[in-house]
Amino acid sequence: MPSTLAFASTSMNQGTNKFKYLYCIALTGCALLGSTSAYAVNEYEITRKEVETNWSGYVNVGYTRNSYDSDTFSAYQAYNFSSRVSYKSDWGSLLLTLGGEKQTLHGKESSFYDPLLDYRTPFHKFSDTLFLRGSVGVYLPGNHYSKLDRLQYAPRIAGYLYWTPTDSMSFYVSPRYRYNAYQYKTAGQRVLIEHQFDTLADAQWQITDSLYFDVTGRYRMSKNYYGRRMDDQFTFAQELGWEFSSDWVVAVGHNNSGKFYDPEIGPSQGFEVYDKKSSTFYLSLTTYL
Repeated sequence: MPSTLAFASTSMNQGTNKFKYLYCIALTGCALLGSTSAYAVNEYEITRKEVETNWSGYVNVGYTRNSYDSDTFSAYQAYNFSSRVSYKSDWGSLLLTLGGEKQTLHGKESSFYDPLLDYRTPFHKFSDTLFLRGSVGVYLPGNHYSKLDRLQYAPRIAGYLYWTPTDSMSFYVSPRYRYNAYQYKTAGQRVLIEHQFDTLADAQWQITDSLYFDVTGRYRMSKNYYGRRMDDQFTFAQELGWEFSSDWVVAVGHNNSGKFYDPEIGPSQGFEVYDKKSSTFYLSLTTYL
């Protein structure tokens, strides 16, 4: 479960500790929040087992760095934060996710991420280990580049299928579609992205009651306003996290993203677990409210 943990907890209490209650919805930062950074982000909704309440949330702060020397043009370094507040009821959940980053090299601008207002349905239970839920939400322009490109809003629909075969292992698959409603079809010489299709998959291993390892992958297809299919993209992230105190988690992780080869589009970077040009590493601290 990558860095921005917001735990997903339901009445399906099958574990003996907080992490075993998780039904994860993991994304990368750039996929979730429209950020230009590449650090990994997980969103989890949490209802603390000690106190039953409709309200929950988290605050996450992190440090992200790539492997280039600080004085090189390709170096990336940033401090980032994200937060969420959610309200859960019998009819589902409402969530508001906010965040931003401060880049510290080459005079690059700080920016907020595009905030996401999201409704998620109650869980549909197929069996003791298989669950399904749906989601509909909207991104609003908050990121520096979204505002420059005149993004007005971006509705998104998604589904989440969770499988928890054991107390220590959990998986999910999440197809989703996002429509970008820009004021204009182009920004300078660029034709803007109109349709965006993502498929996300996550595998989480609960090593001990307080230690976990998570792997997340994303495959993205998109088309611009002229109907041209763009390069398919991937993101691959790994995270090791430790709950060192009640409601406090520290995590380290790696994230890589790139483009897949498509003979109809042209050459691409291909897929590699680590690539100096695109990999970033991060350290994060999360507290749950």
